[in-house]
Amino acid sequence: EADQRRVAGSLRARDLREGDRLVLCVGGSADYLSAVLGASRTGIVPVPLDPRLTAYERDAIITEVDPSLVVDSPEGLAALRDGPEAELDPWPRCRPMHFTSGTTGRPKGVWSGLLSSAEAEALVSEERDLWGFRPDDLDLVVSPIHHSAPLRFATGTLLAGGSVAVLPRFEPNAFVDAVHGLR
Repeated sequence: EADQRRVAGSLRARDLREGDRLVLCVGGSADYLSAVLGASRTGIVPVPLDPRLTAYERDAIITEVDPSLVVDSPEGLAALRDGPEAELDPWPRCRPMHFTSGTTGRPKGVWSGLLSSAEAEALVSEERDLWGFRPDDLDLVVSPIHHSAPLRFATGTLLAGGSVAVLPRFEPNAFVDAVHGLR
């Protein structure tokens, strides 16, 4: 949680406020999860993007989103942990804004808006009950973290007090090594 507090402090030091958008266009990592939770627990909307998007695809989405900050390198992501610790809401005040696959020819941003503290707590509780997140869980993320399901399960695990390990990309040998290392 200290990393999430530093991310929140870093974002506030960059003048990001509730409702602002933070684009994350980097590969999955523990820092990525800290950025998502540090932002969402202050009401800053994370916008996870596939780092493999072409410049044209990425720029079109960024123009639509009008973010206050774009993080597009591992160094930029790590720098978010350099801020002073800031207060966090106990629960994410928003879900990340995900983009549809673009079945109409153009991806569209989807998000649930900002939540009150009571709504945020109810949402976390509902998902904890639905998916059975527990403090002794260990979630090994092998899917791209910018997708909604892997990100939701990873953050749900962390919010329940569990642990998460993130593979930067799926490679069969790395997966087998990770599973053996987690036993």
